[in-house]
Amino acid sequence: MDPPSAASFGNGREDRLPIAAPDLGLVLRSGSFSDRWIESCRQRAIAFSVVNPLDADFLDRGKDLRALLWHWSHADHIAAMMARQITAALEAMDVIVFPSTATSWHFDDKIGQAYLLRAVGAPIPRTWVFFERDAALRWVEHASFPIVHKLRGGAGASNVTLVTGRDRARGICHRAFTRGFVEVPSYFRDARSRIGRLASWDELVSKARRAPAMIIAGARLRRSAPRARGYVLFQEFMPGNSGDTRVTVIGDRAFGFVRANRPGDFRASGSGQIDHDPRRVDQRCVAMAFAVARRIGPQSLAFDFVLDPQGQPRILEMSYCYQAQAVRDCPGHWDQQLVWHEGPVWPQDAILEDLLRAAGIAPG
Repeated sequence: MDPPSAASFGNGREDRLPIAAPDLGLVLRSGSFSDRWIESCRQRAIAFSVVNPLDADFLDRGKDLRALLWHWSHADHIAAMMARQITAALEAMDVIVFPSTATSWHFDDKIGQAYLLRAVGAPIPRTWVFFERDAALRWVEHASFPIVHKLRGGAGASNVTLVTGRDRARGICHRAFTRGFVEVPSYFRDARSRIGRLASWDELVSKARRAPAMIIAGARLRRSAPRARGYVLFQEFMPGNSGDTRVTVIGDRAFGFVRANRPGDFRASGSGQIDHDPRRVDQRCVAMAFAVARRIGPQSLAFDFVLDPQGQPRILEMSYCYQAQAVRDCPGHWDQQLVWHEGPVWPQDAILEDLLRAAGIAPG
């Protein structure tokens, strides 16, 4: 769905939106980082224009921007299909975009992430990607199990499965090069786990009210998204992990917490069982996240770490999209010298501050 225009945003609240200055463009998407960006801009007297990068004439008007904030995600098929190209075009016009190309080109692309992390020397589990069925099948005959199968896209541990035997691996290879896989999971997938994470009856009622719209939107997305086929990705399984460590780097700040695995599962992503005690965060993961970020050059990335059998951190995945509240709940953050700074921070605020500084845009 296209973001609403300034005139239609907020059901009559448009008179409270600053619309005068075109230096900063902001794309509205309910439930995204834009909710907080709007609030922060109002509090700091930062003028912005509401824009829609998917408008046919956007680039003609976009050249007048100095910076753009656009928290797009895989949930919008059209935005996910075009955001990278629009970002590259804007950057060619010297517009500073969040997310930048370095931040987002690998988003929701586990193959791209594996290639990039390996290229910069980041420690990752051994990963095998095949684009020919015969080559994949030959590899399976000599593989050790269990092993992890992943599709390129998918959030919250969707499309990540543990393969325990050769027959199952062969079946995955045949399907990957024939009818393929539906990459967008059903709304009802992991429903029990999602319900178990709700903190109150009010949350349950709220989710139930939103369910019909979410089901319709999910079904539309499943119809429009192409099937995952023509490749197969296997990754080394890291046994013995009861959870993972997530480190989110935003500029020179690192926020960390640990997540427990889902009950009876090897996956932590999407479990909702988060411990924000900084004493439980492995400092090696924090240092490694900073080091990898310096090589990649993103504005913000969340890295997921587990330990290998030798107790060394390994990066499983990375993403510029993450749950802002989980980062906000961190009691503080580390800087690049691993010095601790007390106090919670909204990640959207940190992103906004860095963007404004880079673009030379001052409040007022």
